Amino acid sequence: MEETVIRSKMKTLQLIAVVLLTGFSLQAQVYTDEEINTKQTADKFFGSIGAKDPEKIASMVSENVDWYIFESKYMPWTGHRSKREEISELFKTLFSYFIDGSKKLEVQSFLVRGNEVAVFGFVERTVKKNGKHFKMPLAIHITITNNLISKFSLYEETLIIEKVLK
Repeated sequence: MEETVIRSKMKTLQLIAVVLLTGFSLQAQVYTDEEINTKQTADKFFGSIGAKDPEKIASMVSENVDWYIFESKYMPWTGHRSKREEISELFKTLFSYFIDGSKKLEVQSFLVRGNEVAVFGFVERTVKKNGKHFKMPLAIHITITNNLISKFSLYEETLIIEKVLK
């Protein structure tokens, strides 16, 4: 049963990736000024996450944001957020669950179009409370407005994380 659910989630993630990819040009991309700015902002944002700086991360988010990570009762950093001040707390909570230095992000595709970024890859982490390690696929869709993240959606294999947290 659990394998069927995981396979179903993988198919959903693959479908989301295909839908997002079809919206991007198949030719070699020449970036506009807006796209260069979008990529720089996204790179800075991911750098702040890598530095584990919740305040810096939050400073890169619009005062009013549409932030979504599929909700799970086992992961208090998930769900909808709409205010910048919620983002700092979200990352403090997230960082507290995993061993420092155990996070690895393997980006397979980083696509930019206008003020939007799509990232596809894998993430690995080790849970502090039990030492369990996991690796899972993820997709992130970000919209940047006035050099700030105005929309953030993370698609990940929630069941994999729930299993290692239990």
